[in-house]
Amino acid sequence: MGLPVGSQGYSDSTASNGKNFIEAAYYDSFRAGFEQAYQQTESKLQPYFETESQSSEFQFFDRIGEAAAMTEDVGRYEVNPQSEIENNRRRLGLKDYELGKYVDEKDLKRVLTDPMNAYTQAMLASGKRKVDDIIIDNYFGTANTGKSGGSAVTYVAASAAEGSADILVGGNNAGSSNPVTTGGIYTLGSATTEGVSVGANFDGTASGTEVAANQGLTLAKLKGIRATMQRLEAIDQDTVLNAFVTHKQLEDLLGIDQIINSDYAVRKSLAEGNVTTFMGYRFILTERLPLSTGSEADERRVIVSVPKALKMSVGTALKGDIWRDTSKKNIPYLYFKLCADASRMWGEVAGEIRCVEV
Repeated sequence: MGLPVGSQGYSDSTASNGKNFIEAAYYDSFRAGFEQAYQQTESKLQPYFETESQSSEFQFFDRIGEAAAMTEDVGRYEVNPQSEIENNRRRLGLKDYELGKYVDEKDLKRVLTDPMNAYTQAMLASGKRKVDDIIIDNYFGTANTGKSGGSAVTYVAASAAEGSADILVGGNNAGSSNPVTTGGIYTLGSATTEGVSVGANFDGTASGTEVAANQGLTLAKLKGIRATMQRLEAIDQDTVLNAFVTHKQLEDLLGIDQIINSDYAVRKSLAEGNVTTFMGYRFILTERLPLSTGSEADERRVIVSVPKALKMSVGTALKGDIWRDTSKKNIPYLYFKLCADASRMWGEVAGEIRCVEV
């Protein structure tokens, strides 16, 4: 069986026979089927963050900060006022990811005549998981900032003590109108940190006075992180926060009185793991969230954010192809490729809630 005309790196002296045309149709069918499958099955996290295309090795995205406060104009024929507005950048690179599989000859017909087969679905699912992992790793990772992207800003929770009862706020986004300082329920990180992290033992009271320990997802934590983002003037009163949770946090939610007493449709949607909005939060189920292992307890890092918190750049969207490898007895080869990266953009809305999982 020959290759379809134009396949990568191969020539075909029998391209005019009917058998080859049939095979070409199979290959075209595979590619069309893959495109359809990809459009119907997105990653869990990507739809809730910003995505940009990227064609160069590095791409910079500008961040425009706050303008200075207006002053009263009391003079006549004064010079025009001039104030500085902080302007910095975030640098995104691109990383290549790939996955391949040889298809045994006896499985050839089943694979090529059904583009939605198990091989395609399994490899597509792997690609979707990789997209989510890229987002999560960079959400909590180091962001490259500065004119050339040479300065590093880390996530504030990276140095958080296990079982913290405070809300940690990065010093890079402490706020200006009502700045966060260390004291009460807050601990302020260094100037090279950003993010908002609610400790696993936070119960809404000042550090040292908490009465509960080893807590999962609670109402106090949900209120605390929302109030902090509002204090930083990062969200409005009607902003819906996206909260990415595992099945364990869904169990915690279903034990909160306000949810128990809520509308049946809300309880049913949460219990089934469906995306639902409640109390200003949109809950999205994913099992990819990182788990920090500690001596006291394991803490799940629940992401709480808005779309502008992170930007994903895509050089080559997840795509699949198939060809025959002449170095492997001319057997078909399935190949999937992804070229992408991501960066945390605004720490004020890049939050997390640490939830104990026993």
